[in-house]
Amino acid sequence: MLEETLSYLGFQFAKLQFRSDVDTIQPMTEFLTGARNVLITLPTGYDNSILAGAAIRSYRERLSHLHITIVHNSTRSTPLSEFPRSEVVRIDPHDINRFSLPRRQLLKRIMTRPYDVAVDLNLDFVLHTAYICKVSRARVRVGFAHSAADLFYNVQLNLNASRSPQALYEKFAECLAMFG
Repeated sequence: MLEETLSYLGFQFAKLQFRSDVDTIQPMTEFLTGARNVLITLPTGYDNSILAGAAIRSYRERLSHLHITIVHNSTRSTPLSEFPRSEVVRIDPHDINRFSLPRRQLLKRIMTRPYDVAVDLNLDFVLHTAYICKVSRARVRVGFAHSAADLFYNVQLNLNASRSPQALYEKFAECLAMFG
């Protein structure tokens, strides 16, 4: 109960912080083609991270021109960490504050470059990864549809949630490839 309340307060803080941020209209065609730096936040669960990484890895050739920063909360490797031009930023439990928001030191480790595209691969809404995407100031921020997602993402994919996580990630990767 206390964790939910603190997370709610963190969400309200984010709403207050980003209240004046208005997204500009972006052309949806080929936004990955024009990108140079992409931020990808992997799912908080390791099994889903493997599934998501494998789905996106199948488009490796289309992404080879990009520098990819992968934000990940596990010490184990994922299929995305093997990309030629990638770096991995690991999240430790102490990197997230009591309000479910990332601490300043974590944001400094992630925001070492300007990002053109930010992708959150969490199937469920996770406040700290959504916040990282928004704070990246990427012109295109992609995530799964959720009632709280409008504040953080300007591209939301509303996929059939009754499907398996593997099928959802494969469909997600197909959708991203359409814009690449």
